[in-house]
This record gives sequence, C-alpha cells and structure tokens, in this order.
Amino acid sequence: MLLGPMIILPALYLKFRDGLLCCLLTGLWIDAALPVPYGLFTGGSIMACSILYTFRHRFRAEHNYHPIVLSHIINLAALILVCCKLNYGQLDSSAYWTQVLVTALLSHLCLLFISPWFFNVERLLFNLMHVDTDPVDLPIH
Repeated sequence: MLLGPMIILPALYLKFRDGLLCCLLTGLWIDAALPVPYGLFTGGSIMACSILYTFRHRFRAEHNYHPIVLSHIINLAALILVCCKLNYGQLDSSAYWTQVLVTALLSHLCLLFISPWFFNVERLLFNLMHVDTDPVDLPIH
C-alpha cells in the first residue's frame, strides 16, 4: 500500500480548497480500486489532508525529507485502518499479524525508493501547470 505520497504534497503546497479536492478525488479513486467499504479512504484522505494543512507551516515541503517522513506516517495509518476495518475477526491470529508486518515492511521499503521520485515528478507537474504553490495563507512568524 503506497498511499502516503498521493496525499502529502497537495496538502502541503496547494490552497485548502484545491488540496481538499485533490485528496477527495484521490480517496474516491482508491475506494473504487480496492475492495474496502466505500468511503473508507475518501474520509481518511480528507482527514489526513485537513490535519496536514493545519500543521503545514511546521514542515519544509521544498525538500524531500519531511514529505517522505509524512508519507510513511500516512501509509502506516492507512495500513492500520485497513487491517482493523476489514479483518476485525482475525486480530488475535499470529499468522495475520505476521502477514501485516511483512506487508508493512515491504510497503515502507518500496516507499523509501518511490516517494522521492514521486515528489519530484509532482513538483515538476506543479511547475508545468503553473500552479501557484506560494504559501499565501500561512501565518507570518
């Protein structure tokens, strides 16, 4: 599950309404693609976008370090959400938790390699589309 990078930069770079729309469409797309209860990832991505937007003045989004760490956190939260929501009856099985642990480790290992490339491509698309990413609504310190 590599959902973290798709939510991070819209929440950190775009205005709230635009970032929320982007995360809403991302959540709907993921809900349609995965066999999960409808609205699980839509609600989760909107909540993650809102939380990131609230605290975005604390992160340096022009470099890849903070977005990579945030994408790992979002990815782990999505994995926990899916594990608890879909397989509630198997939470006491050790084989289930072994599978979840292996999935989480492989997911985060792939995320280490994929997310810097993804963030750079997303920034390039912002520049090509002339999207205004200046933080005009951030509080001035």
